[in-house]
Amino acid sequence: MQKRAKKVKKNTACGDSVLGPVRMTRRNKFTAVELFAGAGGLSIGLERAGIHVVIANEIMPDFAATLAANHHDTNVINDDIHKIDFRAELKKLGLKNVDVLSGGPPCQGFSTIGSKNRQDPRNSLFYEYLRAVAETNPKYTIFENVSGFKRMYGGFAYETLVRELGELGYDTKCQILNAADYGAPQIQYRTIVLGWKRGLVPLEFPKPTNGKKEGLKPYLTLMEAIGDLPQIGAGQSSDKYATPPQNDYQKRMRGAQKELLEHNAANYGAKMQEILRIIPEGGSISDLPMRLRPKSAYGNTYARLLPNEPSPTITRNFGTPSSSRCVHPYQPRALSTREGARLQGFPDDYKFIGGKQSKNLQIGNAVPPILGEAIASVIVSALRDGVGGTC
Repeated sequence: MQKRAKKVKKNTACGDSVLGPVRMTRRNKFTAVELFAGAGGLSIGLERAGIHVVIANEIMPDFAATLAANHHDTNVINDDIHKIDFRAELKKLGLKNVDVLSGGPPCQGFSTIGSKNRQDPRNSLFYEYLRAVAETNPKYTIFENVSGFKRMYGGFAYETLVRELGELGYDTKCQILNAADYGAPQIQYRTIVLGWKRGLVPLEFPKPTNGKKEGLKPYLTLMEAIGDLPQIGAGQSSDKYATPPQNDYQKRMRGAQKELLEHNAANYGAKMQEILRIIPEGGSISDLPMRLRPKSAYGNTYARLLPNEPSPTITRNFGTPSSSRCVHPYQPRALSTREGARLQGFPDDYKFIGGKQSKNLQIGNAVPPILGEAIASVIVSALRDGVGGTC
């Protein structure tokens, strides 16, 4: 059983661990169940849009603990999704269904673990998502995955999803969305499949607010997102902001937070520190002298981020210089944990549980909250035009 300082209740029906206060609020009229919830990036977006996440399922203990630490009114179930009876969980809350079910099954879940083939996926996480749809009976569904999801297994995965949702009574739309188009300081493409019960208000994808087209706000750049954070060196940290908020994004991320959290850099050996000192602005491994170049590496490793553009996609390895472009634009280090969280769109008061590697993994695996909010907002509009929320 997952042990936490906060209230932990044993789910006797399923044997799973429920973290955090087991209560729900009515601040948000609409309700959701979130699967594969991670550290809560999509949950933030749903809540901001006006949808209360009543149940969130996450199997990784640190991820679930982070959810519980920040989403106090969500029943966080830290267990294998195969073991969860979602009808029983909703019944405990006095609910028969929810307005929204969201989730993004891990890619390898569609086939046998670790291989991309078309073996029968009936026991996979992909089908657990569909089982949860059947058990929670939501009005609307969100399925999110990697940008190439529609092409995976020759289109078999996507076609199966649409067919199975159709058999459950849902129409669907699919589109690849870029988080930067909605105000995130990061280029991150995600495949989003929206579903709605036949007879309800159909969904349209949110219109971009940022971009290079006329009438849109310019993309938010990397330094616009992190420019108020202080300079630190390898192995150093700081709990004080360098400047007051310099723009609306920084104001939103900081909120009422006074103490800077998680702004820490990994330590490096002498050779790595030399590499990081001499990489020029915008440079990469190709700018290093031969004596410092690794024998084999991709061209975008040991590469500085570009200050006046959105960040490339944040990954779990954003604190590792040898990973894809993640070295600070000016400082001799990779991104700090807080900088990674800023670029994903986690507010500065969001508490991550676990060691540095676990925290970076939680951040790198998350759906950017700003993208989640944009998607959730169109669902809220449809719900308001329809019959209202659950009760």
